Amino acid sequence: MLMIDMTWNEVEKYILEVNDNLIIPVGTCEQHGYHLPLGNDIFIVEYMANILSEETNALVAPTLNYGVNLPCDVHLAGTTSIKPETLKEIIVSITDWWRQQGFKHFLLLTYHGDPFHIQAMEKISSDIKLYDISEIEYSDILEKQSSIRHACEAETSVALFLYPQKVKMELVREHDIQFDDFKKYLFHEVNNLPEGYVGNLGYPSFATKEKGSKIISRMIDSMLNECYDFLKPSYLR
Repeated sequence: MLMIDMTWNEVEKYILEVNDNLIIPVGTCEQHGYHLPLGNDIFIVEYMANILSEETNALVAPTLNYGVNLPCDVHLAGTTSIKPETLKEIIVSITDWWRQQGFKHFLLLTYHGDPFHIQAMEKISSDIKLYDISEIEYSDILEKQSSIRHACEAETSVALFLYPQKVKMELVREHDIQFDDFKKYLFHEVNNLPEGYVGNLGYPSFATKEKGSKIISRMIDSMLNECYDFLKPSYLR
């Protein structure tokens, strides 16, 4: 259930009578090559947050639509980023208010693996848990890749399953960079674009809706396994 659709007194009653924990989706406004929209990580994390809410009865907070992105992506229009310390301060501030209103635990749900994005949300406090949806095993599902990259075979498969109307497969341009060569970009050491880079890494042309279905199913199972108990209402603990 989406908290944004409720009145304040409905939220108060829900905290007291149904579930006193809160799911906070954390997205990012980030380029995903020529073929996927800037909102990819937002669409996926909101879909997963709704699934988790249905299974646990925990409310879903309004999505944080901005996160930490690679400095080199400043050259790719539409992408924006906030500083890691800003992201952490936002989370500290909003959870402080919600904590005073009776919420007991906060699950930060994200589908964005930038190391500084993740680091900003780790170990904030004992009642805040971070879960990265993308952290699953992919090798037995994918053909060309063994793990997730960016706007790749895995991410594009998920997009084809969840929102095919927004995917432009005819515009796919494949360009892969080995991890050792991409580390300086991943760890924010440089802000120039790699040669030939248009925003995606890996092999999106191998993406299929069927692979996306398998990935989503595995992400849901993993998410429930890791997060279900954390979101149990306090009266059941």
